[in-house]
Amino acid sequence: MTVRPDYSLSRARYTHFLFTVVGTETHEASNRGEDITVLTALSRVGVDPWQEAARLARLPRGDAARSLADTFTNLPDTHWAEGDAQGTAHRMIETLPQPVPRAPATLGVWIFLTWRFWAAVALALAMVALNAFAENLGPLI
Repeated sequence: MTVRPDYSLSRARYTHFLFTVVGTETHEASNRGEDITVLTALSRVGVDPWQEAARLARLPRGDAARSLADTFTNLPDTHWAEGDAQGTAHRMIETLPQPVPRAPATLGVWIFLTWRFWAAVALALAMVALNAFAENLGPLI
């Protein structure tokens, strides 16, 4: 049975970031005093938290922090000063996993292609040699 991507563990690397508390509800809100996590904040603005975490992880840290700070300032039932949102966003972005730089492809592909090339050359030479040998023998019957 295949696990749907929505439930796979590939998203587990973002749980620390998503469940980090960024603030509390204001006293005017219906849930006054409750903690707001990054997951809550992203959900409240209508963004899929895991997709947004993946997007933010791919961005340069400064751009990701600005994007997250904009999310904080747009949250309903909260009041964020611009500096507070920026500072909190920078701290939260540091909890995101660093993207792993991928090394360029090694010569493995080229070796495979080279092997195929030389096998084809050897086969062609064998066919030419067999044809020449058959012509030298003449008819057998």
